[in-house]
Amino acid sequence: MRLKDKTAIVIGAGQGPGTGMGNGRATCIRFAQEGARVMAVDRDLASAEETVAALKKEGGGDHFAHAADVTREKDLKAMIETAEKRWGRIDILHYNVGVSIAAGDASPTEITEEIGRAS
Repeated sequence: MRLKDKTAIVIGAGQGPGTGMGNGRATCIRFAQEGARVMAVDRDLASAEETVAALKKEGGGDHFAHAADVTREKDLKAMIETAEKRWGRIDILHYNVGVSIAAGDASPTEITEEIGRAS
């Protein structure tokens, strides 16, 4: 159990439409199998909760769902505060989503909330 007692936030942990398993949910499951405590984050809370239910079915653990929109800084700040309050630390951050800009690529420091929501 390589991640035993580690804390992990997986952003994009829900499941999109389709028959296969998405990367976020698969990552959550693998991290939990390796012993990590997982915060499953998605803008669709119900989907993140489904991921957590799958983790608990695999064998329990201190896993929980959290809603956040990655284009909103306040959501990400609340996510970090929630994880730190619950666990006291964050060992792993797996950012499994992205925001594109219709006009082309930009440095992450150039992406504003307004641009991210417009994409």
